[in-house]
Amino acid sequence: MKILYHHRTLSDGAEGIHIQEMCVAFQKLGHKMILTGPAVNKSSRGKFSLLKRLIRGPLYELMEMGYNIAGIINLARLIKRHRPDMIYDRYMIYNISSVLAGQMFKIPTFTEINAPLAYERSFERDEKLYFKTIAFLMEKWIVEKSYKAVVVSTPLKRYFLEKDIPDRQLVVLPNGVNIEKFKSTDNRKKILTAHNISVSSKIIGFTGILRPWHGIELLLKAFKNVREEVKDITLLMVGDGPDMDPIYRQIETLDLKDSVVITGRVPHDRVPAYINAFDIAVSPKTTFYASPMKIPEYMALKKCIVAPDTENIRDLLQPGETGVLFEPESPLSLSKALIHLLEDAELREKIGSRAHEAVKFKTWESNANKVIDIYNGCADEK
Repeated sequence: MKILYHHRTLSDGAEGIHIQEMCVAFQKLGHKMILTGPAVNKSSRGKFSLLKRLIRGPLYELMEMGYNIAGIINLARLIKRHRPDMIYDRYMIYNISSVLAGQMFKIPTFTEINAPLAYERSFERDEKLYFKTIAFLMEKWIVEKSYKAVVVSTPLKRYFLEKDIPDRQLVVLPNGVNIEKFKSTDNRKKILTAHNISVSSKIIGFTGILRPWHGIELLLKAFKNVREEVKDITLLMVGDGPDMDPIYRQIETLDLKDSVVITGRVPHDRVPAYINAFDIAVSPKTTFYASPMKIPEYMALKKCIVAPDTENIRDLLQPGETGVLFEPESPLSLSKALIHLLEDAELREKIGSRAHEAVKFKTWESNANKVIDIYNGCADEK
């Protein structure tokens, strides 16, 4: 098969990993990928990023809508040249070009939705949404008119069902992991030494961008409780983000400076080395619709995972079997779970091993294979 993959992102964060891994997964299955979008190489990403910084407010949103003209022209050109069997689009707000191109050329369009962006941007501080009604209407149209909308969690599917989207339109595929990249290695001592952490210290670890929805404030409050009960312990946070200043202020206020290490941004190919150093891996908070990529990555490295007891997390973890779930938004519940696990190394090992076995069915390649199976059903119908 030939698959035309379109996205309108900067592809410099988790979205970039997702795009790259899905393309690699399709290729491993023997399919040819044609990747397109306004920021598919370093040069175009730089220009796109500069444009986002220079133009703000309603004008930028109008440009997002206007992109559809260029998008359709570009997609039509590629369709005529390559004759793809499928269009695979990573959903971005206001972008209807992929679905329109699919309708024009009678090609099934699969739209991958990682977040309900009209809803999400209604609450964001740095990307205020000005044309809300248009954004919600266009989002619903995209989901309705795609051959299938691939959503990353069960609650995200329910969100669209409540918008009167037919159930047959929606497929749940949580985020996956590349188990060839996320392999266990014996590098704990090297990582800890590089960050001046005692090799005897127990490590509670977190990976990801430091933003409010990841619950760093909650994690620090819980860690304060843990440190009062457990000696020789370190919280290792791998990443950076726009909330660094308030996080450092909270660390100071809670008197945790000697026990918390923030690495700053780490290239994704080096993240496995850091996770290998964790005794317990934490995902303290998530939006109701997300599928945290960190969780299958933790699972691949046999880590005992602690995460909030929410429906989207249960898409990835089985409570008590492949992870330990705590009461959402409760520092006390999180700290109790951490203390219990820190005192029971055998339990940590059992949960981590079960998680490792379970993640073999949560890879990017298995996700790509499911998309192909659905496409084959579509071809049979046609």
